[in-house]
Amino acid sequence: MNRTIAIASLCAALATAQEFKLGSKVNDFNVQDLDGKPVSFSSLRGPITVVTFIATQCPVSNAYNQRMNAIYQDYTAKGVKFIFVNANRTEPPSEVREHAKRVGFAFPVFKDPDNVLADRFNAQVTPESYGIDREGIIRYHGSIDDSQNESHIRTQRLRLALDAMLSGKPVEMAETKAFGCSIRRVRKSS
Repeated sequence: MNRTIAIASLCAALATAQEFKLGSKVNDFNVQDLDGKPVSFSSLRGPITVVTFIATQCPVSNAYNQRMNAIYQDYTAKGVKFIFVNANRTEPPSEVREHAKRVGFAFPVFKDPDNVLADRFNAQVTPESYGIDREGIIRYHGSIDDSQNESHIRTQRLRLALDAMLSGKPVEMAETKAFGCSIRRVRKSS
């Protein structure tokens, strides 16, 4: 590989490097509402905030629709804020809006049309969650629980993380393997 190609490859890798990772502070960012208007993280965040990447077409993400509703309802009552984000280039806002209505989401869903946010978090699959504490630090990253099949769940991973953050304790299982469908990203020009 010649030097110019190597430098270009390194620059491309750095441009898409993960910014928000476990233990790091989350700076302000924007998502879009389903009408295309920008909405800032600072206007959506709470004392504890969960960012979850979801999809309309992914069977794994769809297996979690009611569980996501339940977590949202249970923990919103405790002051937790939620930001559900669709970053799939193949799922336009109209489809996201119809899906949210059809499955009865109790929460709004936002778009990340150019995968900027998915890249900053290095989110790879749907569903994939990030728990952010009062100081804006990511204290949890991973799956909602440990099984797509609800009858096989042994560990409620996101709930355990939220309970720990709410009580001011360290999250014991801070990073778990998220599983689901790959986020369909836009092609970036190099």
